[in-house]
Amino acid sequence: MDLTLGKESIGKLFVKYSIPSVIAMIVFSLYIVIDGIFVGNVVGAAGLSAVNLAMPFFGVAMALGTMVAIGGGTITSIDLGRGDKEEARRSFSLAFYILTAITLALSVFTLAFTPTIARILGSSEELMPLVIEYLRALCLFLATFVGSSYLSANLRVMGKPNHAMVADIIGAALNIVLDYIFIVKFGWGLAGAGVASGLAFTIGFIFSLVQYLRKDSILKFVKTSFDIKKVIKIFYNGSSEGITQFAVAFSNYIFNIVLMIKIGEMGVSAFSIILYISSLVTAVFSGICNGISPIISFNHGAKNKDRIQKLMKISVITISIIGVLSTILMAFGGETLIAMFTEGDDSLVSLTVEATRVYSIAFIVNGLNILSSAYFTAIEDAKTSAIISALRGAILIVIFIVLLPMIFGDVGIWLTVPFSEVFTVVVAFRYIRKSNRKLTLMYES
Repeated sequence: MDLTLGKESIGKLFVKYSIPSVIAMIVFSLYIVIDGIFVGNVVGAAGLSAVNLAMPFFGVAMALGTMVAIGGGTITSIDLGRGDKEEARRSFSLAFYILTAITLALSVFTLAFTPTIARILGSSEELMPLVIEYLRALCLFLATFVGSSYLSANLRVMGKPNHAMVADIIGAALNIVLDYIFIVKFGWGLAGAGVASGLAFTIGFIFSLVQYLRKDSILKFVKTSFDIKKVIKIFYNGSSEGITQFAVAFSNYIFNIVLMIKIGEMGVSAFSIILYISSLVTAVFSGICNGISPIISFNHGAKNKDRIQKLMKISVITISIIGVLSTILMAFGGETLIAMFTEGDDSLVSLTVEATRVYSIAFIVNGLNILSSAYFTAIEDAKTSAIISALRGAILIVIFIVLLPMIFGDVGIWLTVPFSEVFTVVVAFRYIRKSNRKLTLMYES
């Protein structure tokens, strides 16, 4: 563990940890975005719709993985902050074993009930073969898909953010090559997209795994008992981030259903492109939050309140600037980016451009909500983090996607996320002020 987390200047730590993490998250998002570009141009709008209909299911898988990864990573980081290396290794190993068991079981379940899952996801009969094809291909790699994220996160806990970044870059570069081979050259369509991403994640997983097998690795795989109290703590600490992922999957599912009813497959295709683009923006926010989380957890364990507050101030300013710039960029330059996902489909480009200009207003504040959720997770206040996640990702989404189209028509669908994010940031700000007072009393006692 990099013990300078408690001593080095906050500004230097922010740069040292957030930049590699941001790069890693952007590269991570490119796995999916590159698939989207190939699918949109080779398979067409139907392919984009099918992928987007399948995404909520994989969002659930990632939610389970994220819950264990963040929960285990938080406990591991705090153990190291307290100087207990052996306990940190047990926490790290237990979380990994649980994660592997869950993802393998989910893979078997998906293969057994793929057609039923596709229907539940809202697939039309025309899109059903494509949705099934994509689900079956990608689910074969769920264990390494989720496992690579877990190992990458714990490399940052060990003070090796650059290793995590390299693992994701290797996978992304391979994904580009495999997408071209499987989708364009072999003509495998959505199955090719799924296999390409799966193999790329697997290579990234192996690279990260090797780092833990080195003799000088602080975190190692060790034999550990099934400590039910620790298991509960892992799920509890990771519940907020897990709920965030569940909420994203749920909101995407609701959007897909509403869009199929009101606009049709074209609406789902447009939403698919919006999600591809927004994933790049969200990757920057998440990268910053992932990078600073071990710093917050370490200093929380060491009761360094001033360092936590300085780090949060820098993070808020940085994320706010990026959010505003992203909204401006999408308002005036989004068409070029959108056109990359489709070949000559002017009606799809036109619909997506109009929708993106409205949807991207959310970028101004949603980074602050992601930061708030990550902050509360890092200080082991999973309940508050879960409330923030549930508000922005599920509760307010359901409310506004019903109300706003009644007022603004189809535009109201795209306004749902901006409204949800604005309401959430107000609530999050109140919780942070309350938390600061509570931590002051706790650290001084």
